[in-house]
Amino acid sequence: MKPKNLLLPICLILLSIISVNNAFAQPLPKRVYITNVGNNTVSVLDTLKNEVTMTLRVGVWPSGIAIDQNTGRMYVVNSNPGDSSISVIGLNSNSVLSTIKVSSSPMHIAIDSAARLAYVTHPENKERTISIIDLEKNTVAGKIKVGMGAFDAGIIGDKLYVSNSGDKTVSVISTKSRTVTATIKVNETPLGIAADPVNRKVYVANHGKNTVTVINAREDKVSATIEVDKKPWHIGIDPSRNMAYVTNRGSNTVSVIDTVTNKVIDTIRVGREPIGIAIDISKNKAYVINHADSSVSIIYMRTNEVTGTVKLGLTPNSPYSGSPWGAAVF
Repeated sequence: MKPKNLLLPICLILLSIISVNNAFAQPLPKRVYITNVGNNTVSVLDTLKNEVTMTLRVGVWPSGIAIDQNTGRMYVVNSNPGDSSISVIGLNSNSVLSTIKVSSSPMHIAIDSAARLAYVTHPENKERTISIIDLEKNTVAGKIKVGMGAFDAGIIGDKLYVSNSGDKTVSVISTKSRTVTATIKVNETPLGIAADPVNRKVYVANHGKNTVTVINAREDKVSATIEVDKKPWHIGIDPSRNMAYVTNRGSNTVSVIDTVTNKVIDTIRVGREPIGIAIDISKNKAYVINHADSSVSIIYMRTNEVTGTVKLGLTPNSPYSGSPWGAAVF
């Protein structure tokens, strides 16, 4: 074969290599994982198709959910007192890798990826403790005594913040000494807690008083109290744009807070009884979990408009409503 006749096959080979390389270079589509307390599953939402592409079976009454972005592992809190466990799921295989038994009626989990630890809240625990999980061994590594009705938790640096729904406080815990270093008075029935490590602020949704408490994490003092809509439940933070998104279960809305001025700048109508929320900063989207109508409202955060709604279907072997609860993006 003459040299010039070799050019076409060589070009075709080069084009094939470039195409393959480009295919591998494309980022994987983001997924939103949604816990369904009504049928003991996690729905996997493909954010490109805006549809559920998979359903994972976990423990009984899955509520809280968190993902370790460094290891690609998801931790699902199974809250039923008879179960009281954490399902550890590998997101590459979408399979349960381990099940960790914890104290009765766990609710939420916060992950400290650098320390390879996680903290699990127990709102109905009479001992008033939270559990420490060793993420290397997948075992309980200790407990810390906090306030009454520990509901949610968030981490900034070496400090853990726990909302105590039963006594209107937030416990500040040193993760080094594993002791409470401060107790901050907030408002009635604090539930969802969101930590902003970038701006070193903590936001607490006070379900009983329709407010959000802002805590200065440098001084561990309340810096503002913001009125929102009825029965706030959870909070999602977009630190890049200085925005907080609060789900209001009692009014079917999301309050948008400017975290610089501590003022509500917008109110977005979503589905019925919104509780969970997951923020995808890279795509400027917020995914709101509507508990009562088993759906997800998708908010484009640059315009604060709902751009889509995804209905969460039931699994074939479950006669119960999905009743979605929490969400996480990976």
